[in-house]
Amino acid sequence: MLLGSILVALWVTWGLIDEQTIQLQTTRPIITGAVVGLILGDFKTGLIVGAMVELMFLAVVFVGTGVPPDTTMAAAIATAFAIFAGGGTEVAIAAALPIAVIGGLVSTLQYSVINVLFESWAEKLADKADVKGITRVNKLALLGNFVLYGIPTFLAVYFGSEFVMPLVEKIPQNIIAGLGVGGGMIGAVGFAMLIQSISNKKVWPYFIVGYVCSAFLGINMLGVGVVAVAAVFLHNYFTANKTLA
Repeated sequence: MLLGSILVALWVTWGLIDEQTIQLQTTRPIITGAVVGLILGDFKTGLIVGAMVELMFLAVVFVGTGVPPDTTMAAAIATAFAIFAGGGTEVAIAAALPIAVIGGLVSTLQYSVINVLFESWAEKLADKADVKGITRVNKLALLGNFVLYGIPTFLAVYFGSEFVMPLVEKIPQNIIAGLGVGGGMIGAVGFAMLIQSISNKKVWPYFIVGYVCSAFLGINMLGVGVVAVAAVFLHNYFTANKTLA
């Protein structure tokens, strides 16, 4: 359990560093959940929880100074809690949102206070043309993710196994059942939020076509993707011809 908790904490730390640097999208909940599940020995539950958390925050984006909830910590800790509870996703649903909100507050502290201090330090070094010093400051700032996100994740995962089950047993069964029903609606809610965030109403018919292909015609995701690519080419072709005319 100690090794697993350390590996989960390191993965969360890496996810935040990736998000702030090269952006390989390893911070996404569906990836984090799967990796944490693999680390803790239950890949299936990890993948399911990661997908559920992904859908919960499908339309949440980082715009301007607005800091969204931290989905990486939420996915990692929620997956661990679900695995400790014997694979029950209801526990993950209950844990994901408050963890994400707390993680968002930590992110706000990081971006609005801690990073400002590092930037001020780097600017002073830049005035002295101290390239090596600036590099050290950047590395320290990135390593700060372990303190802000890695350590809390480690504590939650490591000590969670001793406290999760007693807490779960105290939760009334009707609440657990309600969370399970709510979990089945998460996908629809997340998709509705995504559509609502699209201001260009001209592309809505393409969503409807994709839904019909998947839900009624039984076409798999690969087939829907091919139809989408074909629709893009047709749209661009007719739009270009209309412009030339």
